[in-house]
Amino acid sequence: MLSAAALLAVAAALTAFGVILDEGLWGPSTIAVCTAAIAAAGLVRTRVRRWAPLWSAIGAGFGALLALTVLFAADTAFLGVVPLPSTAQRFVELIGAGEISIAEQSIPAVADDGIRFVMASGIAALAIMVDGVLVHGRRPAFIAVPLLAILSVPVVLAPGALPVLAVLATAGAYLLALALHRPAASGGAAAAGRAVAVGAGVLVAALLIPPLLPPVIAGSALPGGGIAGLVTGVNPVLDLGDDLRRDTPVEALRYTTDADGGVYLTLSHLADYAGPTMQPVLDGGTTSNDRIGPPSWLGDEVATGTVRTSIRLQNVRSRWVPLPAAPVTVTGLEGQWLVNPDGITVGTVEGTFRGGAYEVESLLAQPTPEQLRAAGVAAPDLDRFRALPDELDPLVVDTARAVAEGAAGPSPYDQALALQRFFTGGDFVYSEEAPVALGYDGTGADIVAVFLQERAGYCVHYAAAMTLMARTLGIPARIAVGFLPGTRNPDVPSEYIVSTDDLHAWPELHFDGIGWVRFEPTPSRGATPAYADDTVPAPGEEPVVDPETGETIAPTPDPSTGPSARPDDVDPRPSGSPLDPSDLIDGGNDGSGDGEALGPVSSGTDVRPLAAALLGLLVLALFSPALWRVLRRAARRRSPDALDQWRELRDTARDLGLPAADTRTPRELAAAWGATWTADQVGALDAVRVALEARAFAAPTARALVDAGAVDTVLGALRGAVPRWRRVLAVLVPVSLLDRAPDDALLPAPPLAT
Repeated sequence: MLSAAALLAVAAALTAFGVILDEGLWGPSTIAVCTAAIAAAGLVRTRVRRWAPLWSAIGAGFGALLALTVLFAADTAFLGVVPLPSTAQRFVELIGAGEISIAEQSIPAVADDGIRFVMASGIAALAIMVDGVLVHGRRPAFIAVPLLAILSVPVVLAPGALPVLAVLATAGAYLLALALHRPAASGGAAAAGRAVAVGAGVLVAALLIPPLLPPVIAGSALPGGGIAGLVTGVNPVLDLGDDLRRDTPVEALRYTTDADGGVYLTLSHLADYAGPTMQPVLDGGTTSNDRIGPPSWLGDEVATGTVRTSIRLQNVRSRWVPLPAAPVTVTGLEGQWLVNPDGITVGTVEGTFRGGAYEVESLLAQPTPEQLRAAGVAAPDLDRFRALPDELDPLVVDTARAVAEGAAGPSPYDQALALQRFFTGGDFVYSEEAPVALGYDGTGADIVAVFLQERAGYCVHYAAAMTLMARTLGIPARIAVGFLPGTRNPDVPSEYIVSTDDLHAWPELHFDGIGWVRFEPTPSRGATPAYADDTVPAPGEEPVVDPETGETIAPTPDPSTGPSARPDDVDPRPSGSPLDPSDLIDGGNDGSGDGEALGPVSSGTDVRPLAAALLGLLVLALFSPALWRVLRRAARRRSPDALDQWRELRDTARDLGLPAADTRTPRELAAAWGATWTADQVGALDAVRVALEARAFAAPTARALVDAGAVDTVLGALRGAVPRWRRVLAVLVPVSLLDRAPDDALLPAPPLAT
């Protein structure tokens, strides 16, 4: 029953990890290991009577080892259960992977195999401690220490986010454990009151301390350092702003390509509106084939060229594989991958992957303005990319309509150009800080309306705004998230270096017979495609080629048509709300320089303390009994009471494996200990024993204080009677702490008068 209460308390505290971990079956795997450990401890207790606390702890450790082997390294074990040397190697690899994952991920983190292994191992160690103290100890209230250690991890990493239900569940399980413990149950109303008081103290501390802790500020890492690297989870746009705002950019990947000027690399596409953020496209099927394309949307009439790119990931942990547009084959990826045929994007089936190198063969589409201008936008099966949010601010619709009315022509392509030039015409400014400062960071429809008024943001806002405005005009649109081409490596001219400063988002619009086409509405970022730059002629102004001479004939302007209204003349902002660009901070790579960051301040959450927190849990599990024993010894040695000195001698003997049974009198213990001692050592022992007997039976005036030197001599003799390894074990595993018999039951006597 007590073991079940211990497991329940650990499981309740474990639920608090939901605020710092996102994907991954971290809960079931951790509970499974803890259950195996506690069950093994209970089984050992039914078979062993002597040194039951020690043997049950060893059995619990063995049970946890078997569970970890089955869950994480079954393919390396004999019959999938019995660990082999290769199993130990796998555990070392998992610990290393967990350390890297903890250092690189942000909150909430994806619980990959490394994190789950480290987490299961650490929590299992604390569960063994809870079980041992509750079942074998006489002070069950101390199980609050390992339980608070579990709760401290989310407290440190996400201050103020500790779930109240998790705290209440842990406190309830804690009180239940105290009620089931026999000393508490037999202690009457006083014991019950103490249990409630301790439980209430734990509850109050868990609720009041987290909000008072300072927030964790993201640290900087040297480029390529591998710490605080780029992580992309299910929705890569969520942390894009924080990555752009890093103090120091982190190198994400390197690649070589035969495309002039490098290539855009796509991670995923966003299409569905849900709250403040558009959601990624997760459709597709699993495959292990290298050939994943060509994409079904690419039109046959569009001129294409073949591009070959070799990519080597540096500091990226991602669910998505960075790929050039329109990939056809990807070689170097092992295992099963989720491929979206419409994207095309490639992602992991579950969790994330880190590092690696692969080669991509892709198609570079080269549509002409004439083809785009002649294309429609009525292709079937694209309603998902035309869908609008249920509640859309009229400002977005009115602004899009006004921009379209000022377009150079009536075609959807001309409207798309007008939308792009609306943002790049000079009335909008690039800022990574304004959306955070003014509270409109994200990609949702409501955020777009605010962005159109404030006219300041970074790539996510420009991509979201153009995508939504294009949809209001009936043009299928989506957001692509990935990387700009990066900068050339000065040491290797054929190589491009891509860092977190090159993270980017851009809109893609679909045209019938051509497919998805990239636009670039973000000012001072990226490279505008040739079919969408400012040199594209308006309808009727296209150059005419003389079929005989091959020379371009300049078209004659139509005098009946005056100049079109500039789309950037449309100002949706209410009067009296100007935004001074000088107050904004422009950061990141503007696509025209060498990629140096301008140094904005990061506001993300650094998960590196998680490594220290988990390491602290392991250290606490290993050394807290030793520390507890040292404190008890120090308190007793300061006491003038002979009973305290005798208790220290008896507990030291118990820790060393020497006779120390509670049923034996002090004279019997002294005879057993001193059988092989020197005369001086026996004399010191007799002095302590005589003082103890005088305390119990002599008049108060006849009692004498114990000589500290005599106690030191006896302690030295006890330690000298056992080998070195036994002395070390006594320090690390002081079994005397598990003594359930009350101290005062040994020698009942009135207190010593001093």
